[in-house]
Amino acid sequence: MIRKYLLLGLLSLGLYSCSDALDVIQDGELSDAALFTNTANLQLFLNETYDQVSIQNELMVSSRLTDEVGLGSAGFSNETLRFFVVSTNGFAAAIWNQHYRAINYSNRLLRGATLFTPAPGTEAEYNNIIAQGRAIRAFSHLQLLTYFSTDLSNNDALGVMKIDFVPTTQQTVPRSTNGEVFALIEDDLTFAAANLTTATAGPNSWKFFNTNVINAMRARMYLYRKNYVLAEQYADAVINTSGISLASSTFALPADFPLTSATVVPTGPAVGSESFDAQPPAGIQRALFLMDRWTATTASPEYKKMWVDAAQGEAIFSLARPNNAINFSSQYNTNQSYTLGGPLYDMGRTLFDLYTQPLGGGAQDFRRWAFVDRSATIAADPSTADQLSEVIVIDKYPGKAGSHNSNDLKVFRMSEMYFIKAECRARANDLTGAATLIQNVRQNRNYIAGAIVPTPVYANPTQAYADILLERRKELAFEGHRYIDLKRLGLDAGVTETDRYAQDSENATATNPYNISVTDYRFTLPIPQAEINVNPLVQNPNY
Repeated sequence: MIRKYLLLGLLSLGLYSCSDALDVIQDGELSDAALFTNTANLQLFLNETYDQVSIQNELMVSSRLTDEVGLGSAGFSNETLRFFVVSTNGFAAAIWNQHYRAINYSNRLLRGATLFTPAPGTEAEYNNIIAQGRAIRAFSHLQLLTYFSTDLSNNDALGVMKIDFVPTTQQTVPRSTNGEVFALIEDDLTFAAANLTTATAGPNSWKFFNTNVINAMRARMYLYRKNYVLAEQYADAVINTSGISLASSTFALPADFPLTSATVVPTGPAVGSESFDAQPPAGIQRALFLMDRWTATTASPEYKKMWVDAAQGEAIFSLARPNNAINFSSQYNTNQSYTLGGPLYDMGRTLFDLYTQPLGGGAQDFRRWAFVDRSATIAADPSTADQLSEVIVIDKYPGKAGSHNSNDLKVFRMSEMYFIKAECRARANDLTGAATLIQNVRQNRNYIAGAIVPTPVYANPTQAYADILLERRKELAFEGHRYIDLKRLGLDAGVTETDRYAQDSENATATNPYNISVTDYRFTLPIPQAEINVNPLVQNPNY
């Protein structure tokens, strides 16, 4: 009943600042004063605020505006696959609106908290709720800066609207500088770090803002701002004190694990040349088949269990997506993540080829099997293939038990913290330290028992950056990183443009080629035209 009243209250809050003609208290309507009366109600509003937080649109922008995907067998013509981006781009508007909606909810929560004094004994819970609200506000501002600021390392560059209040419907708010927005983010994170009491371990602890998440957010933020000392400091805090480790890709096959079954185990994807795509050992092959059917078997590696939401794995923070709530996987595959499930987008061929390469020392990359469904059809000669003859089914979001396409969205993972620290070590000219961290991640992606991945050797920082960028591409694919990684790290790594395979492009032209420079203006999204129409903001260059 309280939740129903809360939703009615949200409707009234939406009219709170309108003109006198609309500012009329209706029967059954809850004002702020009536809604925010105790800590329990404040918690209910926080629950609603969490529901406004999403990175779904960022994941799709990063996939479609880089080199992660090609048009699938069930896909339709898509302008972003041709790098066609204008001020009315739907994904740009969706990212903008999604995060400002979350910020608005956070600000309403914070304003509501000032309307009552917490009852004795609930002060810590009250402060924890406020801390989570401020953490959400900080996260949303950081996401907005990441996609709409031209240069996150320049405090004087134009950022986004800094909103730390509940604006009226008639109010216009200009773009603030990066420095001004980061000052608000820093203030919110400082408060959150000092007041959060949400658990850092235990069931579902990684689905709420806690001190581990704040450290991870700070590590990413400072990396983007090129403050490598602080980025490494907070990455170290997560690596050394969070209690979370890199997820293993090793199969724990028990002695009596069934190598055969009445259920036919497929021999693997249809390939033109068996030498192109060697199959895993029989027992592992059987386990892979079971995992593809959304079954978290005892033999499954922790890494795969994480992707079917059967275990936390190395997730530091995930946005909870219960079964049949928001089916994110349907963004890549219409129904299910296999060939007959209506793939809207295939994995890009250049990305797929990276997973088929041995890791060295007899080690093999488990991501080949974790991220690509075994029903995929791989062409022996991709240059002659089309979207029907080659179907590389993206299986990173295969659904959880009881669902075909509902998966939690992983926001921060331990692998990213290793990459952040590795980049910081390279920036400090500690190339051996950077190489050791990359080797650690690769070793945990090997599934061949006893195989040891060799530690890379970098002759100079450029080689280190290139390897870090490569490993980020493979490990963090379809998680929203590639777009910003190419922009901020590409030139340092000697990478000058996207790496999309020609057949993965769509009607490429001189104006809209299938690859673009990492310095292209389209690596900053346009301020949505709908926003500019009602709030005259300065548009980003070239839009």
